[in-house]
Amino acid sequence: MLSSERIKDYLCKELQGIEINTFDEVTSTNTLLKEEGKNKSEFCTIIASSQTSGRGRLGRSFYSPQSSGVYFSVLLKPELEIQKAILITTAAAVAVTRTLEILGCDNSQIKWVNDIFVNNKKVCGILTESVVNTETKKIDFAVLGVGINLVKPKEGFPEDIKNIAGAVFSEETPFIKERFVAEFLNEFYKIYVNLSEAEFMFEYKNKCFCIGREISVISGDSVRQGTAISIDKNARLLVKFPDDHTEFISSGEISIKM
Repeated sequence: MLSSERIKDYLCKELQGIEINTFDEVTSTNTLLKEEGKNKSEFCTIIASSQTSGRGRLGRSFYSPQSSGVYFSVLLKPELEIQKAILITTAAAVAVTRTLEILGCDNSQIKWVNDIFVNNKKVCGILTESVVNTETKKIDFAVLGVGINLVKPKEGFPEDIKNIAGAVFSEETPFIKERFVAEFLNEFYKIYVNLSEAEFMFEYKNKCFCIGREISVISGDSVRQGTAISIDKNARLLVKFPDDHTEFISSGEISIKM
């Protein structure tokens, strides 16, 4: 079982008082925390060793097997307009790469907007879900979900993702899950206290491996070919299309020609 006390041993002093709940298996940490969001304090964290109904972006399922990774959600109550919610996801991506460096993996990269890759394989996905106040148009609260493959599943990855999914480490070390969660919370907190200033976006851009690459921009049933040029302070991806016009992309997804 995951140990909440062990996680707190690694937390910075600013986060020592947060609520941490650990589970062997849940349906979805994001779903559970969204249900309780209004009644919980900021940075309340739900962590599981596995999920039966893990979710990714665009309604996709997120493979969350036992004994392979760690899956957790963090409750946030930022003073942030809904159009800037993407900053939560991008800040989390930077925090993941920083955490992996602390734990000895120094070659992680970001795929715009919410995936972390190691050795050209996806090892981590991030999902932010916001509840918006309809009067103020600001975020009431947000649930930040992170799922990471720390080691390969014993049975291997399923057929449909085995060519794109990977793991960070070749073998599990004691308390690696607890330490990952704690170090992530520490690094995310450092960014979060000044989130709206988006100073971390320079780091995000430097770690994003799509810049200069040919990509497919996918929005619903539409797929357009282009080249990723840059990322601005608002986490929008600047894309140049074959007719030489450029466009900022702030939603949808991309695939990268490897």
